[in-house]
Amino acid sequence: MAAQIVYLGIDAGGSSCRARLASDREVLGEAQVAGASNARLGVEAVFERLLDAARGAWRKAALGPLDFARLRVGAGVSGIRRPGLIERFAERPHPFASLRWEDDAAIAALGAHAGREGGVVVAGTGSIAVGWAGGRRLRFGGYGFPGSDEGGGARLGLAAVEIAFLAADGRLAAGALTRDLLARAQNDPQRLVAFCDQATPADYARLCPLVLHHAAGGDAQARELCVDAGASLAGLVQSLQRAGCPDVALVGGLAAPLRPFLSEDTALLEPLGDALDGALLLAGRPAGAMSRS
Repeated sequence: MAAQIVYLGIDAGGSSCRARLASDREVLGEAQVAGASNARLGVEAVFERLLDAARGAWRKAALGPLDFARLRVGAGVSGIRRPGLIERFAERPHPFASLRWEDDAAIAALGAHAGREGGVVVAGTGSIAVGWAGGRRLRFGGYGFPGSDEGGGARLGLAAVEIAFLAADGRLAAGALTRDLLARAQNDPQRLVAFCDQATPADYARLCPLVLHHAAGGDAQARELCVDAGASLAGLVQSLQRAGCPDVALVGGLAAPLRPFLSEDTALLEPLGDALDGALLLAGRPAGAMSRS
């Protein structure tokens, strides 16, 4: 593979930046850089995370001395579709053979349907519905925490903190979830206030495993929060379907744990691939290679 072009897919989201390196025939290496990597951090900060993830994937692939000029790159970045941002990212010089930018929801949709038309609801730190139908690009939600992103991890974590405050001063009977959250704050609501003063969407999303744990353990309050999140995600699915995009997959880090909380009549397809598969398609990797990954 001395001079062969290889493909690099990047998924830069609210909690991490992931990379997958692949040839036409196989996946060669993957890496992940922890920490927020969304567009609001700025072009240079996101680009540095992309480079770190690319270096990690190259090391895993054991391809020899690093040579960015061999890479055709497709990068999906959360929030990059805000006005003017994608143009700023595209203007940034790069060392690659080629580089194409999209948002993270678009690469998830490409991966889920192997480059064909269809839609996804992404349930991660945030949430969004994106799809293509009849050549039209569709988008619902995903305007950012806290005003949007309903059903996403940040909103779910925030809802848990809200009921912890209600339990702290007796306006709500404490359950297992609220007792656990307050114990983590040493039963001092002011410590929870201090957390909220500094918390990022990713910080709130890190409370999701706690909510899911207590929901599975039978805590009614935790389960109600999950049911509300599931209803929000189901609403996004229905928005795509009403707009003429019947084939919808639920993807993202919270897709599996929250799927049982969607209504039984929510029609979903299983995704054919993930967001990194979509990023590789964006980079130019042939769609038929997905089955050989």
